[in-house]
Amino acid sequence: MIFLTGLAEVSGAVALLRPSLRGYAGVGLALYAICVFPANVKHAMDALGSAEASLWQWLYHSLRLPFQPVLVWLPLFATGLLMKESADRSSQGR
Repeated sequence: MIFLTGLAEVSGAVALLRPSLRGYAGVGLALYAICVFPANVKHAMDALGSAEASLWQWLYHSLRLPFQPVLVWLPLFATGLLMKESADRSSQGR
């Protein structure tokens, strides 16, 4: 499973480099970040529920989980999809 998720991330990153695939890659990476969020929560619960949880684990998970919305927003912003929709809305309002 880890191999497949890594493959999805790398494929999305490579697709960002191709202008014809950039929009699809942005949407795909954003959806990927949404889909893996429950697994990230489970990983945090498993790691932090242990009596041996280190300070580094607490730090990692306390930063990683709140950062997830940024990981959804970033590929959409980087591909211009958010700015395009914003421009479309502002031009319709005139």
